Amino acid sequence: MAGVTKRVGLAAVFASALLSASPSLAQQLGPDEVARLILNERGGVRDAAGWGADILAALADNKLPVANENVCAVIAVASQESSFQANPAVPGLGRIAEAAIRKKAGVVPMLGNKAVDYLGAIPTPQSSFLKRIRAARTERDLDLVYRDFVSYGAKNVALDGLLATGLLDKIVEEYNQVSTVGAMQVSVAFALDAERGEHWRPISHAESLAVRDRLYGRKGGLYYGARQLLAYQSGYAHKIYRFADYNAGRYSARNAALQGVISRLSGQKIAADGDLLSYDKRREPRAEATASEKAARVAVERYKLGIGDADLRNDLAREKSADFAQTRTFKALRDAYRRATGKDAPFAVLPGIDLKSPKIKSHMTTALFAERVNGRYGKCMTLATAMTQNPNMRAPVAKAFDWRKFWPD
Repeated sequence: MAGVTKRVGLAAVFASALLSASPSLAQQLGPDEVARLILNERGGVRDAAGWGADILAALADNKLPVANENVCAVIAVASQESSFQANPAVPGLGRIAEAAIRKKAGVVPMLGNKAVDYLGAIPTPQSSFLKRIRAARTERDLDLVYRDFVSYGAKNVALDGLLATGLLDKIVEEYNQVSTVGAMQVSVAFALDAERGEHWRPISHAESLAVRDRLYGRKGGLYYGARQLLAYQSGYAHKIYRFADYNAGRYSARNAALQGVISRLSGQKIAADGDLLSYDKRREPRAEATASEKAARVAVERYKLGIGDADLRNDLAREKSADFAQTRTFKALRDAYRRATGKDAPFAVLPGIDLKSPKIKSHMTTALFAERVNGRYGKCMTLATAMTQNPNMRAPVAKAFDWRKFWPD
């Protein structure tokens, strides 16, 4: 009997040690506790428990670890981007959109004015596309106007059948100005690419629209947002660079650091914007060399790195992938920097990008965005860590005070 007791005791000690070494298994936060983190970040959020459940589902559905770091990263971005609103209203959106249309139309004398008048007359003067644009409060309102306009135009020129196949979607998306949407302001292009990757065939126009519709819902916005933010190997030691990538594009922080290396080696001033090449509206690299590529050629020549222009270009074309860090160009430039300065080159820096958008009411840059999100992330992690370590702090706050009582669905 003593032997059995001893074996049970050893098993208990082993299990305890295993679980204490794996907080995500032993102390994973539930929806009510995530709700507490949300309310700590932004008091008064409607249905915080529902948001908490959907955040956990978004991580699980993307096969991402349901760890404090990931939960808090999603909370921080959602708070910064929408204040936890699935389809946030934008003050004066209709007026802003109409002004943008008139500005673009004004570039083409006379014909541009006729185009605006046309929008004010179809499909009927009483319910014209221009009237709907003026009345828009959310990005989805504008998106629906554009969809209906595309459908109306396709029918009039007998292209509705071709439109339905999805073969025109790249052109349709290119001219849709609603490009980031939902609770986490997810890139629509990213979500569509993710959906296309799940199919063995091109997706239809209806499936493309379904992705947009899903983004405007809380669950879909969080699902694609978590995927865009977390579902890639970044190589970063700190989350702040991942937050910068979320705003500027994956690997922008890494590429901006390499631009700093290239600038130092070449002696040329270049923008640290995270794009080594330039891209067209379809996100395809343009043929002409950028300032970054030209400066890289200078650095390669100056430090005798033995990389030809064609090989350099081929390596730079991989800048949007994780394996760019394994290319000969990436490694050679960083090695040259170490030899020239006696210091290791930084792997990531915050990109220097000024953000311009009708939705932005004050000066904003990618660096400011990343810093603000990182501050929210740090605040969340402080409470999450305390809750994980102290079971007494894990009370279901959302049940004690249910915000849903005051805002019924």
